[in-house]
Amino acid sequence: MGAVYTSAIAEIIETLEVGNPLPALVPQLESNAELTKSLQALSTTALFEGQALKDTTFGEAIKSGLLLWNDALDASHTISQELGNPTGSYWHGIMHRREPDYSNAKYWFGRVGTHAIFPVLRERAISLLKETPNPSDTLARIAQTLEAEENWDAYQFIDWCQAAQSDMDSDVTRFLQQVQREEIKLLLAYSYQNAL
Repeated sequence: MGAVYTSAIAEIIETLEVGNPLPALVPQLESNAELTKSLQALSTTALFEGQALKDTTFGEAIKSGLLLWNDALDASHTISQELGNPTGSYWHGIMHRREPDYSNAKYWFGRVGTHAIFPVLRERAISLLKETPNPSDTLARIAQTLEAEENWDAYQFIDWCQAAQSDMDSDVTRFLQQVQREEIKLLLAYSYQNAL
């Protein structure tokens, strides 16, 4: 589920991959304040370099997602709360999960339902677990749960993020951050493909 982005979007993603490769589960500050200002000033037309959008809601979702990856939760929220489709609700749910407002995140994931990226996200999460040497008992239990479940469970992921808040340096936290990065990348690609 990859995408060939416009050079404007690709450049922003490259900046984020270097500057914020594993976004915090609960960020305290935005990663790059200058990038937030630039993103807020960019129009959707500039992000898509003048390409005609078939769906402006998905176009705005890209901007919300890029801001969210940059830990600019308020700026992302301003956009995502206006997006009236399941993908907009997904961005909104991630924002509340990271805030952290776990019950509100679950509300928004309830509005998402079953999203098209869930199967790929589950596969990537399992792959990440297999790459983890000497997992802790907690991470091993997460692996068992993921492999036993047929589908991705967004509510379970929220619960894991909430539990990890008390142990921010564990292998569980690192794994959850890795999955969150994959989730953001997949949702960006999905938003992009549906915008054009």
